Amino acid sequence: MNYKLRIKHQSGAEFEAEGPAEFILNEKEGFLKSLPAAQEAAPGTGQRPLAAPEPGQEPDWSALADDKNGSIILRNKHLGLKAGAAALLILAAEAQLKGSRELSAIALSKAVKTSGYTPGRLDRVLAKALKEGLVKASGTKRNRAYQITDRGLEMAWLEAKKLAK
Repeated sequence: MNYKLRIKHQSGAEFEAEGPAEFILNEKEGFLKSLPAAQEAAPGTGQRPLAAPEPGQEPDWSALADDKNGSIILRNKHLGLKAGAAALLILAAEAQLKGSRELSAIALSKAVKTSGYTPGRLDRVLAKALKEGLVKASGTKRNRAYQITDRGLEMAWLEAKKLAK
């Protein structure tokens, strides 16, 4: 079930999230912790100062993926993870570790195969992700490139969090 949350802080900072309850709670905690710690609550408001961020909130992308010969691959083959989800994780790891959100179809296909998954045709594997808006495709045939969207990063973040446990 999807939930929606909006927060307007006294400092003017705003937060809005939509999705599963676990995702919203994690993002809300991150938002509240990212507010300036020096901003003490006014006496009588009943609010406490923000605590320091806890380690381990973010998935450890370097433990999940590895950079080999210039391409990001998953370190371990995870049971129950299909080639489409693996491709999404590789795109997210590419964005987190290298800062590049776009990857050519050939490089992505090689990375998925090197990670231990057999994707068949990558365009068919990623068709559902394209339809859901998790990735964008540009170019045609051999010149195709895939770019992960913000929504795709959220889904990959949740999947990486599950795999880290």
